[in-house]
Amino acid sequence: MSKGVERTKGTIRFAFKVSKTKLEENKNLQSIIFLFFSYGKNRFKYSTGYKACFNDWDFRKQRIKNKVGIEDKDKINEVLSDLESYLNKEYSNLDNDTKNVSNELLKYKLDVFTGKIIPNQEIDTNLSFFDVIDKYIEQKEGNISIITVRSYKQTKKRLQEYEKHFNKKLMFDYIDMRFYNEFNTFMESKKYALNTIGKHIKNLKTFLNYAVAEGYTNNQKFKSNDFKVLKEITTEIYLTDAEIKEMFEKDFSKYPEVELVRDVFLMGCYTGQRISDYNGLSENDIVEIDGFQYFKIKQQKNKKYHREVLCPITKEMREIMSKRHNNKPPRKIAEAILNDYIKQVGQMLEWNTLVKCEYTKGGIGKTEMIPKYDLIKSHTARRSFCTNKYKAGMNIFDIMLFSGHTTEKEFYKYIRIKDEERASHIVKSGFFNV
Repeated sequence: MSKGVERTKGTIRFAFKVSKTKLEENKNLQSIIFLFFSYGKNRFKYSTGYKACFNDWDFRKQRIKNKVGIEDKDKINEVLSDLESYLNKEYSNLDNDTKNVSNELLKYKLDVFTGKIIPNQEIDTNLSFFDVIDKYIEQKEGNISIITVRSYKQTKKRLQEYEKHFNKKLMFDYIDMRFYNEFNTFMESKKYALNTIGKHIKNLKTFLNYAVAEGYTNNQKFKSNDFKVLKEITTEIYLTDAEIKEMFEKDFSKYPEVELVRDVFLMGCYTGQRISDYNGLSENDIVEIDGFQYFKIKQQKNKKYHREVLCPITKEMREIMSKRHNNKPPRKIAEAILNDYIKQVGQMLEWNTLVKCEYTKGGIGKTEMIPKYDLIKSHTARRSFCTNKYKAGMNIFDIMLFSGHTTEKEFYKYIRIKDEERASHIVKSGFFNV
């Protein structure tokens, strides 16, 4: 691909959504043309809405070829040139005015320019700070997970508590570093953990980006590098294959509720899914491919991208279903009940080893020694699957195929594997002559 159009403020290029290699294999395959814009450390892409194929595209000029028979070539090239010219000019103006240009703001400007949205006519400038938050949440419901919606609503509640405590009416123009520091201090006074505070700041920045992109405010002080989302690595455990086997073999028949929770949790250990996906599986989710049965799961957290995974039904899973659940997956239970009872399961298995836990709460660093059983929760199942498969030598991209992780970075951050275990895994993979 040739070099993009250089400007003092950034670099623009036009390219296909589908890779050049794939298009070269089928030179008549139509693919959407995207505008790609690099500015500073940021990368922005925008669909032009037009398609072309390998044979009709001039990769050097980044335009439709000037040859007979290509429909609307002049119109498309004119649109691309207009987009390029507009974005260069608009970004230059925005950068001079705010110094805090965001992808959301660029998208909003281009949407207005291309007529995808009509500014101001759809915006009620009388909406309050919390009205805009409600509108954002309402638009997102159905496209994001229930857990994320719940998190957004919790952040809204924290902001309302702040407003009441300080007897101040929150407005977009009020959001600056003074507010940031005051809001953090307020949440610390309520004894929230550092990661909880960071989650609320992250959600707040999501609301503010939406407000800027939709034209409800021009205040972008929240884009300051000091307006940070603070977070720390907390102690998370996983269960070894031996511990999972022990849990599987333990007789809990005298305690039906505990037994049900154990069975649901084990489905998570064997599938590697989040509780929103492994809790409440149905026989309707079962498919057969080449003689093997799988659970075909559309992940709740990835609804927007229609992320589907196939989880092989293991012998253990089949035994759980046939012995106690009429050849069906265990019935769905409330997450709060699972998190409570699964700790009892660990306690009954006498997993009493003390684990050192370090965290920040209320702005103060704390250290506790907590029994392993008390650290088990719904997400431990997914973490156990990923960590055990990794330690067994499975390729991480194969693990990610089942777990649904999209990047190596997130995967390694997720499993929290120790450096010595990761080094051992790499050596065992045959990359060194040892």
